[in-house]
Amino acid sequence: MESKDVIKEANELGFDNMSIVQKINAIDVIIDLKIREFLQADHGDLDFLDVKETNGLTDVYISYVGACGSCESSGGTLVSIQKILNGQLETDKIRVYAI
Repeated sequence: MESKDVIKEANELGFDNMSIVQKINAIDVIIDLKIREFLQADHGDLDFLDVKETNGLTDVYISYVGACGSCESSGGTLVSIQKILNGQLETDKIRVYAI
């Protein structure tokens, strides 16, 4: 399945109705399509580590690499990543944590 098809499927199904595997795939695609290039432009990146579902929320765990690991703006970047994921997947239930 193509990357954009994954996002379309996610929006048609509704994020809450997706399996954990579908959620992981959709989040991974959005990171690759909408987030990674901006981090790499500043010589940084992220590793997508894990997803856990708790009390109706989806917690996404990432690790910053490269320049992002020591950047003073990484807190703002984290908020932006969370907003992009929630916006692209048409939900408000994704929380992103850097570990």
